[in-house]
Amino acid sequence: MLSAAVTSIPCDSAAFAELSTALLRAGKAVRFQARGTSMRPLVRDGDVLLVRPVDATTVQLGDVVLCSSEPGRAVVHRVVRKLGGRAGLRFVLQGDQVAQPDGLVAAAQVYGRVAAIERAGAHIAMGEPAMRLLGGLVVLRSRWNLGRGRWYPLASRLIGRLPVLSRYLS
Repeated sequence: MLSAAVTSIPCDSAAFAELSTALLRAGKAVRFQARGTSMRPLVRDGDVLLVRPVDATTVQLGDVVLCSSEPGRAVVHRVVRKLGGRAGLRFVLQGDQVAQPDGLVAAAQVYGRVAAIERAGAHIAMGEPAMRLLGGLVVLRSRWNLGRGRWYPLASRLIGRLPVLSRYLS
């Protein structure tokens, strides 16, 4: 007997957090439709994200990860700082469209790294050099506390000069 592949499981935020966490911890990739605007312009409401399991020790600055920022809630945000110490490995995450970081997230709360974004038939591989460069620029913006008013004109000029980035953000 052949079983059909599951293409969609509708669920609320808490159920999604529980299900995606369990699947990623079991070593399975998760593909889902993003909701929200905190990661615009890179991730848009309705984009489909492919998240692969990750060992938190391999997470790098600029990576976009799926984690639990609070019980019953999963979030996809960018790593803007990586901290070690007595408390263990921790990360500071921030949405690309958010002015302030989320706060500290323990390594155990990071379940997966966004590997790809699908939008309108296009496939954006997050491991490409252009995407790594973009991630680094966003980390610098966060560290230098460049708000939307000062950062966006500069970023727009830079992206306009680097066509390889403009195709991801237009």
